Amino acid sequence: MKINESNFVEELSHRNEKALEYVMVHYGGLVKSVTHRYLNVLSQYEEECINDVFFAVWEHIDSYDSARNPFANWIGGIARLKALDYKRKYAHFLLETSWENSPHTKGIDDAIELQTQFDEEFSEETKQMLSCLKPQDRELFIKLYVEEKPFDEISKEMNTKKPVLYNRLFRSKKKLRALFPKTKSMNIT
Repeated sequence: MKINESNFVEELSHRNEKALEYVMVHYGGLVKSVTHRYLNVLSQYEEECINDVFFAVWEHIDSYDSARNPFANWIGGIARLKALDYKRKYAHFLLETSWENSPHTKGIDDAIELQTQFDEEFSEETKQMLSCLKPQDRELFIKLYVEEKPFDEISKEMNTKKPVLYNRLFRSKKKLRALFPKTKSMNIT
């Protein structure tokens, strides 16, 4: 069977390795660019992170829902989260090692500075993007994407029906895409 855009997701769920090859060829550039964006100063970890992204796609393809977002957004989101995990892991590693034993840093002060820079960069970018939203929409984004709570739980917490939350989320994403056109839509999945 020939793997193409219309059947690769189904073939992945049937554990067809050719479908994974298709994803690597057609979405590899996207995964590499997202990974590089977050790990550019830690280039020694990029390849490993990319491999982890494709492994996560292989392992969790059943959680992909084409009704919620396109595959490119989904895999881009996975790449972003994996890259951020690697960045956190690397900074954590630097904080635990001394400068004499670490080949990756000049000292513990550099590690602390790297972690602080990462926290500020991530939080400033997020704050900037979410500041244009209404407080309730901002809260929805934080609960869904930062705290990674399921929609059912968010619906109960906010005392709002799920369809209303989906509509608010859709409008918020549309607004963010309009305000931040250079920001790839994969970051707002």
